[in-house]
Amino acid sequence: MLIIKLIRISFIFFLFNNFSILKADIKESIIENINNSESLKFDFVQIANEKKETGICFLKRPYYLKCEYNDKNKKELIVNRKRLVIYHKRYDKIYNYPLSKSYFSEILNKEKFGKLINNGTIKKEKGTLLVDCLISEKGQIIFYFTIDSFDLKGWDLISLDNSKISFKILNTLKNSEIKKDFFNIPDIN
Repeated sequence: MLIIKLIRISFIFFLFNNFSILKADIKESIIENINNSESLKFDFVQIANEKKETGICFLKRPYYLKCEYNDKNKKELIVNRKRLVIYHKRYDKIYNYPLSKSYFSEILNKEKFGKLINNGTIKKEKGTLLVDCLISEKGQIIFYFTIDSFDLKGWDLISLDNSKISFKILNTLKNSEIKKDFFNIPDIN
C-alpha cells in the first residue's frame, strides 16, 4: 500500500513539474518570437470607454510606434523614443504625454517586455495564450498570443483606477522596412 501511495505522489509531482517546465518553455518561445520581430505593421481595433476605434499601426524596435486612426480627426498616436504624442491632423494639434507613464515603454522595449512575460502568469483560454502581468505603478496588462506561432494578438489594459482598454491586433506583417523618419513628430508652430 505504501508503494502505491509513493507511486501516486511521484506521478502527481512529475505532472506538476512538467507543467511548470512547459509554461517556462512557452514564455521563452513568446520572448524569442518578439525579439525576432524588429518591426510590425498591423490593423487594430481598440475599445476604450465603450468607444470602438480602428486603424493601422507601425512598430519599429526600440521605441518607435505610429498608429493612424480611421476617424474624422485623423488622429495619430506617435511614440518617438521618449516622447508620446496624440496628433490631430484635422486641427493641427499635438497633445504630449510622458512615455514613462504609459504601457508603451514596456511593450516597445525588448528587455522590459521579456521581464513582463517572465514575471507574468500564463494560461490557455479559448485557443489563445494569455499572459497576465502586473505593473505596480501602472496597473494590469493581459497579453494575448497565438498558440501555434506565439504571435501577439493584442492586450487588455486595466489601469489603477479600473479603466479598461482592449487592443486587438489583426493582419500582422513582420519585419518590413520602416524608416525612422516615418515616426517623426510633426513640428507645429
